[in-house]
Amino acid sequence: MHAFYYPARCHRTHRIADLQPSESAILAGRLIEGQLTDETGSVALHIQPGLEPVHPGDIVEFEGTWKPPTFQVQTIRLLAPAKIQTRPGPDAKIRNNLRIRSQILSAIRTFFESRDFLEVETPLLTRCPGQEPHLTAFETRYQDVQTGLKLYLPTSPEYAMKRLLASGFETIYQICKAFRHETASSMHNPEFTILEWYRAYADYKAIMSDTEAVVYELAQRITKSPTLTYQDKSVDLTPPWQRLTVHEAFAQFADIHADPSADPDGFLQQAKTHPSVNPDDPFGLAYFKVFLDSVEPHLGHPKPTFLLDYPASMAALAKRKPDAPHLAERFELYIAGIELANAFTELNDPEEQRIRLESEAQERKTSGAPAYPIDTQFLAALKSGLPPAGGIALGVDRLIMLFTNATSIREVIAFPFPEL
Repeated sequence: MHAFYYPARCHRTHRIADLQPSESAILAGRLIEGQLTDETGSVALHIQPGLEPVHPGDIVEFEGTWKPPTFQVQTIRLLAPAKIQTRPGPDAKIRNNLRIRSQILSAIRTFFESRDFLEVETPLLTRCPGQEPHLTAFETRYQDVQTGLKLYLPTSPEYAMKRLLASGFETIYQICKAFRHETASSMHNPEFTILEWYRAYADYKAIMSDTEAVVYELAQRITKSPTLTYQDKSVDLTPPWQRLTVHEAFAQFADIHADPSADPDGFLQQAKTHPSVNPDDPFGLAYFKVFLDSVEPHLGHPKPTFLLDYPASMAALAKRKPDAPHLAERFELYIAGIELANAFTELNDPEEQRIRLESEAQERKTSGAPAYPIDTQFLAALKSGLPPAGGIALGVDRLIMLFTNATSIREVIAFPFPEL
């Protein structure tokens, strides 16, 4: 058997979608179930007897004439044989989702550029990945001749972006990868795409307006409709969206009327009447059990929901409300029951921020979570003067899930974990 020569040139003149009746053309693509397929579509073939044999999966070049319903093949040129029959890459549905993904990323950039936001880049290797007690970072090590430097993949670009705010940039955004060492699921990939943006001299209310505008504009560009349908839930994206406090949400959907911020003991007592809560569960665990079971599924339809004004203990990077210091100026965005974003009026008091980070570091130590250094460069930026600001982190993969009606995050990522 002679070795196959892989030609260096392809002579394709047309893609399949561009064919016109009675037109001569040279096509190229993969042979699948008797049809030639390229990125634009498939075409049935009529191959004259005596031509070079080709096999399913081969990458081939066909010269001939398009006479619907078949392409009349006159010559064949093998470009790359399929030596195994496993189909490489994502299936047709996921390939279509990836095209929509590209459109969404482009539209996001267009939105922010049209509003004079500067796109920035921050490091994907950091000494200080964050102190959030529930997050675990991926660890790596930089080896040089003198010392081994422990580094981490960032769980968010937040600290670095705030340092840019302190340096004088006023409106910035970034689309980047973030990494969280959590179990892969239908809603989480350990490596995911995040959109963050920040406004100096603004607060979380301004970020709400930005969020309404960017998602509504995406709908106009991608679906050509202000309405999004996800898993039989119809959502009207037309601003303004629903604004619901955490206290109101627990009262409305879980029949818990004690304020979790002002009356945590009363809240815990009422929460223990829910079947998912155990008698010895502490406040935080009871809060999340009731929230996930009884509150979250109701959020985000028929309008998106901004769930706002969290207990101050649940927002270590956010400012407290001036008239209600037990509350933080924080919101999360839900659409069709999916948590999509987390936002704050940014805390810019360096001493209060240091105290909160130290408290989180102690909480990590008590729980047995990995210990991470406190980001002194971030604190130094606050000490230099960080203007009042609002910022947000939005999960791009989940946003794409909504626009493609995908039930799993794996359906909108080309190489989901662990298939690297």
